[in-house]
Amino acid sequence: MDNEQKYRILLFGEFADKAIEEEFLADSLSGSTRITSYSALVFGSILGLFLINSYCTERGTDLFLKTAPMRLVFIAISVLVFLIAKKVTSHKHLVYTITFYQAMMAVTYLVTLKQYESLDYFSILGLMVITLAIYLLPNKVVFTQIITIIFSILFFISPIRKLEGLQTHEFYRIIAYQAILLVHCNINYCWAETTKRKTFVAKRELAYLSSKDPVTGVYNRKKFDDAMDEWISLSKRYGNPLSLILLDIDDFKAVNDNYGHIVGDSVLKNIAATVSRSIRDTDIFARWGGDEFVILLPNTDIRQAETLAERIRECIASNPLDHPRDITCSFGVAAYEENDTKQSLLRRVDDLLLKAKASGKDRVVG
Repeated sequence: MDNEQKYRILLFGEFADKAIEEEFLADSLSGSTRITSYSALVFGSILGLFLINSYCTERGTDLFLKTAPMRLVFIAISVLVFLIAKKVTSHKHLVYTITFYQAMMAVTYLVTLKQYESLDYFSILGLMVITLAIYLLPNKVVFTQIITIIFSILFFISPIRKLEGLQTHEFYRIIAYQAILLVHCNINYCWAETTKRKTFVAKRELAYLSSKDPVTGVYNRKKFDDAMDEWISLSKRYGNPLSLILLDIDDFKAVNDNYGHIVGDSVLKNIAATVSRSIRDTDIFARWGGDEFVILLPNTDIRQAETLAERIRECIASNPLDHPRDITCSFGVAAYEENDTKQSLLRRVDDLLLKAKASGKDRVVG
């Protein structure tokens, strides 16, 4: 139920949660910029073909001299949008670019039709084709709706009056056809946006599940390995301290052997919950395997790491868990040193954990 509310999608195909919507838009930005840039190139090329045709059939006439500059301006704008969209780094700027381009598509067509003394039914086809083209661009649906509605109203106020032999019933029929097209475009657009967001949610949930240990709910080893590679790289580059804690549940095999794996899983979950309450949001906590857990502590030196390990040890030892025996843990603590690799750091902290176990367990060795 929480996830349903969290990922609720509104009527126009956007997440109700603004933070998740921003995350979705950032994730889909590269695809949106690609669609915008190449669509602008295609639209500009199509108008270029119309310009060539007009040159071949109308050059030297006043009509050509009036319409050619407007078409050339739109072609230049299309090239500019093609170049700008490829470099856009925020969705907000992309929306500005697309909205401007959609408006120019409508304005160019309306101003071009204004230069003709009379029109034929191809101008109606042009209205519908440009409406479809506007909806192909990945803009916010509200902006697209505003532009297409204004475009349609202006078309029916002025250019269509130049249509030869237009009857009143035909005029209203064309309005009805355009209204049907707008309804279809809106439904299809909102459905497509909703589908994209559902796919995004599914991928997000899959990524989340693939990074979690199924028993304890903390990160798994793969996620930890990736995070450790990243933080070691940052420590090498900037010299920030980095520490590692490896902990092992004392005599955990005896718990499984004597009380069964259900009790053993309960112990693992309680240990994971206790540790999770003791660390920062920036710390990386994972199940290393079996009864071992590992904590990566960015921007933490060895003394701070040992203090944290001791505090966690005391919390576990003093926690009155509903288990048939007392549960304690042993800890190895190590800090990243110059020229350390992931393997050398893990090997060192593992050796320290073995020393803690050999020294009597339920202790921290750093």
